[in-house]
Amino acid sequence: MAAPERIDVKIGGKLYDISTTLIPYFASYTDFQSHSGHTSQEHNEIPSFEAAYQGAEKGFRYCFRNLDTDLSAYHTLCDTLDFLRVDTLGGRSIDAIIEDLKSGEGHHETDYKRSDFMKGDKATARDSAFRLLYVILRGELEDDIATSQKFYNAVIFVVSHRAIFKYRARKMIRAAYEERISASKKQMATLDQWPVLAPTSTEWSDGEMTTEDSSSYELDSDNY
Repeated sequence: MAAPERIDVKIGGKLYDISTTLIPYFASYTDFQSHSGHTSQEHNEIPSFEAAYQGAEKGFRYCFRNLDTDLSAYHTLCDTLDFLRVDTLGGRSIDAIIEDLKSGEGHHETDYKRSDFMKGDKATARDSAFRLLYVILRGELEDDIATSQKFYNAVIFVVSHRAIFKYRARKMIRAAYEERISASKKQMATLDQWPVLAPTSTEWSDGEMTTEDSSSYELDSDNY
């Protein structure tokens, strides 16, 4: 018998309403419980489950809101996402991730004599920021100049767009990049032009208020 689409499971003492489609591990868990005669839907605590649950159910941007700026916590979260068999990337390549990141920018659409400003899709862009972090930490990074440049372009795009990407996303993506990828001195000098500073007392750490930053950094293959 197929597992129900949603189940209630108590994990670490907290009850969760879980989609077995979005978090496939629990489809197998429910099937095992049923065949073994267990009726209790209780599971041992899972590291960083709250962040994984919020990300899978609501959008991966919520992962940043549920963790502090400790890169080791994101390593643990990625382990948990893999354990839960969450399809974090959804088949996206680095090119598709970059395209989603750029969708957060607004643009003008001109029709005859009228020009309308269309707001960017910040939710998609912020979800993609977590996917970028995930693939940097978990992916088998190809050791070639073209691919390395794509990751650099993606990272510089995120850290240079404060109006789209919040503090935790920018800080963690830069930290992951420095941990996993060897950047040239020129690349690091460019990154240093966009320091990731902690929010001030008038901003929120998990969703700080920002004004639209008119200065942006365009993706450019020459920015080594």
